[in-house]
Amino acid sequence: MKIGPWALVLASLWLARPASAQGECRLVALDMGAVHTCIAGTGPVTVVLAAGAGQTSRTWAPLRSSLAAGARVVTFDRPGLGESPPGESPRTPTQIARELRAVIEALNLVGPLVLVGHSMGGVHVLRYATLYPEQVAGVVILDTPPPHFEERRLALLTSEEREARQQALRIGLERSPAAVRLEREGAQSPSAWDFTGFPHTAPLVVIVADSQDFGALGEQEAHRQLWVEESRAWLDLSENARLSIAEGSGHMVHHDRPSIVLSVVRAMMAQGGDR
Repeated sequence: MKIGPWALVLASLWLARPASAQGECRLVALDMGAVHTCIAGTGPVTVVLAAGAGQTSRTWAPLRSSLAAGARVVTFDRPGLGESPPGESPRTPTQIARELRAVIEALNLVGPLVLVGHSMGGVHVLRYATLYPEQVAGVVILDTPPPHFEERRLALLTSEEREARQQALRIGLERSPAAVRLEREGAQSPSAWDFTGFPHTAPLVVIVADSQDFGALGEQEAHRQLWVEESRAWLDLSENARLSIAEGSGHMVHHDRPSIVLSVVRAMMAQGGDR
């Protein structure tokens, strides 16, 4: 993706608003849309926080100020969410990673990057590290869905429960906001879950919740155990990977167990600052 000169001009201008708890915010114009981006704090490392499906950058409020004490912290709304205008389809993880790359370049954020992604935001930052490994100091993913979890979850259900689950997924997709629907459809693209180019020595921490609410279908504990076990597959991406279980946490790990997330990210920030 190329950034036109007009985009760079707009990217260099702060929006006419005072700094807030989110930091200083601007609308970064790209050739295929615009991304509302906020930067808080200073430091030798840039921490990029990628929200999950349907979430905006405000989801990072429990962590932002603490991390900004020692790093530049970047939060952003993907096109069609929060304060970013709708983007063009397809909304694949690859497209989202390319947009994030364009934002980082437009803002001249050089130096080591620590990428943190919650849920599907984890897939997005993994794609980023796969496509652009040169500045990535490490990756942290928070309760990111394992690649084959849904199909293996169905095996735990009765035939009636499987039918109900598939119907619920169809209805949920139809009723989702356009931005969420396009991202979910984009996640089914052949390249969405291709991480074969992920830097095999990059630090990777996989934080997994053990108390997700999987709804009324099937047995909760069996689903939770499957989620944790399937999440271990992410460790195969790097020789320098480890799993951390957020005990008692639901899916929103950064809300339920912020201290765990802060500890992991700060440790990775320290490693990145030594590069």
